[in-house]
Amino acid sequence: MTAPPALSRLWVDGRRMPATQPVFAATDRGATLGDAVFDTALCLGGTVVFGDAHRARLIAMAEACSHRIDLDLLARAYGAGRAGDPPAVLRISISRGAAARGLAIDATATSQITAQMSPLPHGIQFSPLSLDVAEIRRNDSSPLSRMKTAGYLDAILATQTARQNGFDDALFLNTKGKVTCTTMANIFAVTGDSLVTPPIHDGALPGITRDLILKLAADTGLEPMESSLDLDDVIEADEVFLTNSLRHVVPVRNMGGKSLRARSALAQGLREEVSKQAGVTLPLPDWIDA
Repeated sequence: MTAPPALSRLWVDGRRMPATQPVFAATDRGATLGDAVFDTALCLGGTVVFGDAHRARLIAMAEACSHRIDLDLLARAYGAGRAGDPPAVLRISISRGAAARGLAIDATATSQITAQMSPLPHGIQFSPLSLDVAEIRRNDSSPLSRMKTAGYLDAILATQTARQNGFDDALFLNTKGKVTCTTMANIFAVTGDSLVTPPIHDGALPGITRDLILKLAADTGLEPMESSLDLDDVIEADEVFLTNSLRHVVPVRNMGGKSLRARSALAQGLREEVSKQAGVTLPLPDWIDA
């Protein structure tokens, strides 16, 4: 077995474990039923960027799924980084734990908190992507469309098809044919002075970076709004970009045969906010006007 990268660290309910250690029981509901929620955050210099927002969202998801959690252990998980760490990804999952067969929830059981720190893949921040349109539809009627859960098979299959078709990522439409998000990011369309992103009730994830971009937009002369988007609205937009916590602002360079570009001021604003949070200066992407 290949040794994991030196940065890989693993904690289970606050206990440090070997990075290759199995941590879930064969009857864990997270594995057998997808009964788990998770959060992925960027760590720079050991600091979780926008950590309070990430923790609050994970707690909200856990509560929506009736998970019982130890908030002190969760806080410790978000503080797992060390000063001087290289850029890293912190993934924290809350799983129901081992249980007997059946769907009923044991309301007295405390869910397991697993935290893993791993190296940030090189070159993904601000890196442009191309989009395919997934044939799989996102179920906007399900509360799970607004959460990060262990049930990610739709995203896995859509990503596989997109890669086979020569694209980087796949865009999901919902059951009504409206744009929602990609397999890993929120989507924004700029037309004139309007900055539009799909509303949460259309099946979009309430992204941490998404919320920040909506707050930063007015400073760049754009009017931010949450509104339903048709596929043509995206293809015909002046600019299209994606956001997530690891990649930040990602221009879509290939969508419907058009060459598109994200607005430099928004990427600059987000870059400054992230740098301020982490106490480091992020590199300037070459597609941003210096």
